[in-house]
Amino acid sequence: MEDVFDTTGRPPKGWMHAIFHGGPYGEDVGRCIPGPPAPELLAVPLAEGGVHTYRLWTVGSWSDPEDPIAVYNPDGPPVPPPPLTALEKRWLREGQQKEGLMSFKLAALAPDGRLACDPDAPTIEAMLAGLRHREHMLLQRLTDHDEGDWYLQVLFDEDDTYEVVHQAGTAAEREGTRSASLAAVRDAVLRWAADQPSWRTVLEGPTTGDES
Repeated sequence: MEDVFDTTGRPPKGWMHAIFHGGPYGEDVGRCIPGPPAPELLAVPLAEGGVHTYRLWTVGSWSDPEDPIAVYNPDGPPVPPPPLTALEKRWLREGQQKEGLMSFKLAALAPDGRLACDPDAPTIEAMLAGLRHREHMLLQRLTDHDEGDWYLQVLFDEDDTYEVVHQAGTAAEREGTRSASLAAVRDAVLRWAADQPSWRTVLEGPTTGDES
């Protein structure tokens, strides 16, 4: 990427301002990048060898919407959506009761913040199929507080494999496995959502190939 800077308040045509958190560009002021739109990834060669990867976090502006500013974070581990807290669970239950609906037992959280209550199979399948690299989806059982959090978390990794992590109860017992088969992961997730103990066996087969 060219070293294009601007301190006048308006970048050259075809470029936009950017802020970088950490990494080799962390101290740069007025650095511009190609855009808009801002690229999702920026790879910066390091003087000592190798590459530092920045990922787009958000795009905003200080005061002028015609002068968008891209904000980049250094590459890091994918961050899953946090499970619903006890207070959030209570609010959801109370909302259901006010609308005359039965209390739900399962919540599905998508990477974009969408929440589905007692999702059916097509909804779960659509969330899973819509995952992009480094994105999670989370299925959480709406248990009582003293039962702890029971959830199934799926990460679609950059090597096109799926990491499935299960947490059970207050002891925070976590177990994880990895599969390259979307079909196997989909089957396991749907079985877990239906509270079928056989969900684990679906992921015990080969982890190579794509059965989707």
